[in-house]
Amino acid sequence: MPFLDHVAELRKHLIRAIIGVIVAMGAVGIFWPMIKDFIMAPLKSDFITFKYFNIIGSWFGLDDMFGKSFDIKLMNLEVSGQFTSMIGVLLVAGLILALPWVVFQLFQFLKPGMTGKERKYANLMMFFTVFFFISGVAFSYYMVIPLSVNFMYYFTPFDAENQWTIMTYINMFVQTTLAMGIVFLLPIIVYFLAKIGLISPTFMTTYRKHAFIVILTIAAIITPADLLSMFIAAIPLLILYELSILIVKWVHRNNKEEIEKSLVK
Repeated sequence: MPFLDHVAELRKHLIRAIIGVIVAMGAVGIFWPMIKDFIMAPLKSDFITFKYFNIIGSWFGLDDMFGKSFDIKLMNLEVSGQFTSMIGVLLVAGLILALPWVVFQLFQFLKPGMTGKERKYANLMMFFTVFFFISGVAFSYYMVIPLSVNFMYYFTPFDAENQWTIMTYINMFVQTTLAMGIVFLLPIIVYFLAKIGLISPTFMTTYRKHAFIVILTIAAIITPADLLSMFIAAIPLLILYELSILIVKWVHRNNKEEIEKSLVK
C-alpha cells in the first residue's frame, strides 16, 4: 500500500476512535453526580483503601494506620476552574470507557501488516492492552492517589494549613491516572519491540539494574511529589518489567522457531 494510502487509512481509524471518545464523554456526562462522587472519594477518611489498610494493620496488632478522620474540601480560585476540571474528568472518563473501541481501531489499522499467526492472536492482544491499561488506572485510584492525598494533606513542616484547589486536585488525579495506565502497558510495548527485533532477552536481563533506576525515575515523574507514592508506583512497574522479560524470551523463541521453519522449507 502506498504511503499516502497508509496515512488516509490511519486518519480514518483515528477519526473513528475520536468519535467514540466523544460519544463516551457524553454518556459519562449523564452520570456526572456519580462520577463526581467517585473522583472525590479519595479525599475522605472512609475511602475503601484506608479501611483495608486499617484492617491489615489490626491483623498485626497495630493501631489504625489511618486513624485520623478527614474530609478534604476543595476551593475554586479560577473563573473557569470548575468548568475546565469537569471537561478534564469527562475526557479521561470517556477515554477509559471508549478504550476497547480505541484499541480495536488501532489494531484494525495494524492488521494488514500482520502475519496470519499474529492476526490469530490479535483479539488476545487487544484484551491484554485494555486489561493492563485499566489495571494501571485502578492501581492509581486505589493506591497511589489516596495514599498521596493522605501524606500530602498531613505534611505540614511549616505548621501551615493545607488548602487545595479543585484544579490542583483534578490535574493531579488526571495526570497520575493516565500516566499509570500508560506505564502499565510496558509488557505490550515490549512485545512489539521484541517482535521487530529491537530488544532481546539478553538486553533485558543485562540492563535489569539500569531499568530499576529508570523505573524509580518514571515513578517519581508520574506520581505526586512524595516518596511514598513513588515507591508504591515503582513496585508494580518492577513486577511488570520481570513479566516483560518472560514475554521477550517467549517472542524470541517463537521468532527463532519461525526462522528455522523457513530455512527448512
